[in-house]
Amino acid sequence: MIEDCKDFPEGVRLETDLCIVGAGAAGLAMASQLAETRHRVCVIESGGLNYEHRRQRLSRGQSVGRPYEALDLCRIRQFGGSTGKAGWGGWCKMLDSVDFEHRHWIPMSGWPVDRKSLLPHYESAADLLGIKNLLADEPASAALRTNGPLFSERCFLSPVPDLGATMHARLRTARNVQVILHATALRLDTDVSGRRVRSIEVASAPNNRFQIEARFFVLACGGIENARLLLVSNRQMPNGIGNQHDLVGRYFMEHPRVRWGSLQVSRPDKTVALHVPSVATRMVDLPGPAGGGINDAFGLVLRPEIRASEGLLGSRTWIKPGPCVNDMDGSEALQYLAFWLRRGRLHRDLIKSGCTIFRHPAGSISSGIERIWHSRHRARHFHFDTILEQEPDPESRVTLDTKRDEFNLPRVKLEWKVGPLVRRTLERMQSIITEEMRLLGHRSDVQAGTDETPTGGEDIPYRWVRHHMGTTRMSNDPRTGVVDGKCQVHGLANLFIAGSSVFPTGGNDMPTLTIVALAIKLGQNLQQWLE
Repeated sequence: MIEDCKDFPEGVRLETDLCIVGAGAAGLAMASQLAETRHRVCVIESGGLNYEHRRQRLSRGQSVGRPYEALDLCRIRQFGGSTGKAGWGGWCKMLDSVDFEHRHWIPMSGWPVDRKSLLPHYESAADLLGIKNLLADEPASAALRTNGPLFSERCFLSPVPDLGATMHARLRTARNVQVILHATALRLDTDVSGRRVRSIEVASAPNNRFQIEARFFVLACGGIENARLLLVSNRQMPNGIGNQHDLVGRYFMEHPRVRWGSLQVSRPDKTVALHVPSVATRMVDLPGPAGGGINDAFGLVLRPEIRASEGLLGSRTWIKPGPCVNDMDGSEALQYLAFWLRRGRLHRDLIKSGCTIFRHPAGSISSGIERIWHSRHRARHFHFDTILEQEPDPESRVTLDTKRDEFNLPRVKLEWKVGPLVRRTLERMQSIITEEMRLLGHRSDVQAGTDETPTGGEDIPYRWVRHHMGTTRMSNDPRTGVVDGKCQVHGLANLFIAGSSVFPTGGNDMPTLTIVALAIKLGQNLQQWLE
């Protein structure tokens, strides 16, 4: 059943077995596990069935650290969360085995679960997202050196990335699932001991609030909002729920992105084409079954043994058609504008992008021509796009701001920090990739006239991919984590957290498949505990 709470009477009190906060990838994956069971499940979603600009304003906040995108642009408040057209593009992959292990050169690394135990849940997540052959062996690129430093890592493109559309009919007809739209979670209330959540306060409007009581609660509202909801829930616990060791909101991680370099191929090269994510280019350069078709692509990744010997983070690099021109000449602004227009979202930052395009028309025009040309012909000019893992940093964090939203709740303040190991990993990858391209007979350069990779003491203008991780990190030790290996909040008997906020480390990109796998695992556990 899917209903809207706008017409709920003021002060109504609902009772259920399980209350899930958030109808994004994690929340819907759990709801699907419990649909058509005998347990009552209530899923509350701050948005509606479609994107609504007014609801997005609730996600506004302030960035006080490294420059970052406006927070209300990063995650979507609607049924399906950020998995639809307005958000996620559909790319998926599993984390590597090494991502779950403690790496002595990365403080606070290591998960309390391992990849092997997650494999059945990864397969279930792949089924939900329409991904085939998830565990099949990855084909080697014939032209990459067998014993070389790089290998080709497969990434899958989900044919059904919009989980809201996929799950709508199933949850609308599920007799035991109640999805409540336009229901914004305000705060959790615990019992006197502070060890059990009794209820959650919800509102459809500032003057229309109600309560939901449940046996179990799961927060699945994103890497920033999960932390915010715990911090504002301070009626019984002054520092917020689960924050007895001042960890809630800390260790915020993204996947820093850097566009860099140039690659001029001397001839059509399937090895280069294999690592291009553009479907149009891959259809030209890799006809038939070569490369696996249009529903997967491959990233350039440094072998784990080299990362270990040199003390590097994870990373993954796409090869993209077109020259890598200066960020300030309008090329990046044009791509940013096209990105949001394709998603049907108009916002204030587009005006800034438009002004940048008009101030720097040369780069904008050349970039547009290149994109059109490479969508119809075999590309000869490329650049590199590297996505990097971050080392956990307690000073990279989400806190509460003094400004308040329409429900009179504190907005968030984000202080994003990127450590020196990210830069060292990037510079090493640049050196290795350009050398490998030269060995293939192509011309490749790191700088190539771009300001994206300054040298010496200059800072790197990292971009982002809108992945919010680590703010309620997972550890079996409550002194180093907010939740344990079962995603249960330390010290709370009936409160759990789902989503990438529980990630101790983030891997080299694409968290969605792991988010869904962990949510499916949690849903199965909750079904047993509800018995």
